This record gives sequence, structure tokens and C-alpha cells, in this order.
Amino acid sequence: MEAALQRTIFKLLQMNSIPQEQVLPHQIDRLAAQQYFYSAAKRIQAIHIFCSVPLVLIGSLIAAFFPQFSVYTALWGLSITFLDVIFFSPYQKMFKKQAAKIQEIFDCDVLKLEWASIKIGRRPDEETVLEAASHFKKANPSYPHLTDWYAKEVGQLPIEQARIICQRTNCWWDSKLRRNYANWVVILLSSLVIALVIIGLIGNYSLESFILRTLVPLTPAFLLGTRQYSEHIESANSWQRLKEYSEQLWEQAISKQKTDQELTQSSRCLQDEIYEHRCKSPLIFDWLYHQLRPAYSEQTDRGVKAMVEDALRAP
Repeated sequence: MEAALQRTIFKLLQMNSIPQEQVLPHQIDRLAAQQYFYSAAKRIQAIHIFCSVPLVLIGSLIAAFFPQFSVYTALWGLSITFLDVIFFSPYQKMFKKQAAKIQEIFDCDVLKLEWASIKIGRRPDEETVLEAASHFKKANPSYPHLTDWYAKEVGQLPIEQARIICQRTNCWWDSKLRRNYANWVVILLSSLVIALVIIGLIGNYSLESFILRTLVPLTPAFLLGTRQYSEHIESANSWQRLKEYSEQLWEQAISKQKTDQELTQSSRCLQDEIYEHRCKSPLIFDWLYHQLRPAYSEQTDRGVKAMVEDALRAP
């Protein structure tokens, strides 16, 4: 009885439709579809990493004991670099852009923002969204992380304030994730260097042999690792700047320095940058996302509640 009363009071206090809108079936389909396309991009990245690191390490170990295979190991490493240019990177970009567009549809509807045709182009076809959502749901029958994408507490605020909190959440989340991922890349690269030294000692390589049998084959792995690290750090810094901008916008919102129309225009500009970053930001594997999600969700919920309370206390 008490819980039902609390839900009734909460609904009466709501000033926007974000909590209800985001759980509608067609919105869940959009989130499922963007997850499907992001997962497709991540699978390509996983294949790239598998070909660049484990297989090349195995080839280097084989070359340590059977020198006649050195030339094939080096050729494999060069081939992976070539495939990265013509296949891995282009397809990852294509899937990321499609996912970002679908997520933009969700955000525009839920946060009540106009579609920026000049910036984004045409909306993806509804059939494309439904097909991708269907594939995702078949592979993931239970998908609780797609419900309540934004904290329910934002429903207590006017839409102009609530959407800023949601946008800030997106920026904080991505910045935090990417810094953690970059730390993992450093650990993996350090492990790879240690593995190289061990291989060199096992094979008792000369400098020439070390370069031919180990460094050349592992060039794609080093290129991939250093690129991943620099891209994630750069992306994290960019997301941090957007978060800081959203916080400035938030201060202007609760202090009434901007009108509702001005806040909406500023939020649309911020959303343009969020979309751009989603298209360009490097990928994060699902295993790390799911590992960090519980702790990050708790931190996010606390941050949102604090911001909502500040807004409700504001004169």
C-alpha cells in the first residue's frame, strides 16, 4: 500500500515524460538496435586484435624454434596491417555511425530535441532498426540494462533541466569508461613487451633475428595498442570537456540565467557534439562495460539525485 502511494506521489510530481517515454517498446527497440550495431563493430575489433596479438605471438614462438617460418610470420604481420586499412577500420566506422544515429533517434524523442538533419543526415529506416533489434533480442533474451536508460528522478524537473542532467550523465559515463579502458591497454602492452623479451631469450636471437622474427610480426599489435590508448585518452578528454560544458549549462539553468528556449538551443548544440563523439570514439568491449556498469550506475544515480535536489531547492 505504501509503495503504491509512493508511486502515485512520484507520478504527480513528474514534470516531464522521460521516465515513461524511455521504457516504451519502440524506444527499447532503438536501444537494442544500437547495441546490435555497436556489438557488430566490436566483433570486428575483436577479430582484429586476435589476428594482431595472439596469432602473431604464436607465430613468433614457432619462429623461435623453427627459423624457416620467420618470413611467413613477418608476412602475416604486414598482411594484418593492410587488412586494417581496407577492412577492419572502415567497417567499424560504418557500424559505429549507424549505432550513433539510432541512439540519436532515442535521445531526440526521449529528451524532446529536434532532429539535426544538417549534422546527422536522414534518420535510419524503421525497418533497419526493427531488424537489428530483433537480432539483438534473440541473442540477448534478457536485457534489463536497456530499461530506465536515464534515472527516473529526472522526471521531477522541467524538461529543460532534466535533459541537461541526462546529457551530463552520457558525458561522464563515456569519459570514465574510456580512461579505465586506456589503463587496460597499457597493462596489455606492457605484458606484450615482457613476452617479446622472453621470446628473444628463448630463441637466443641476434638483433637481426629479433627484428625479423619478433618486432616485424608484432608491428600490427603495437600499432593497434598505441592507437587504442591514444584514441581512448583523447576521447576521454573530449568527453570530459563536454561534461564540463554541461555543468556550466546546468548552473545557468538552475540560476535562471537562460530562458527555456536558450537552454533548449544550448542542449541541441551539446547533443550535436555528443553525436559526433559517438561516431568517432573508439570502441569498448562489452565485458569491461558489464564489469564496470554496477559501480558506475550507483555513482551515476547518486550524482543525478544530488543534482535533482539542488534544482528543487533552487529559488
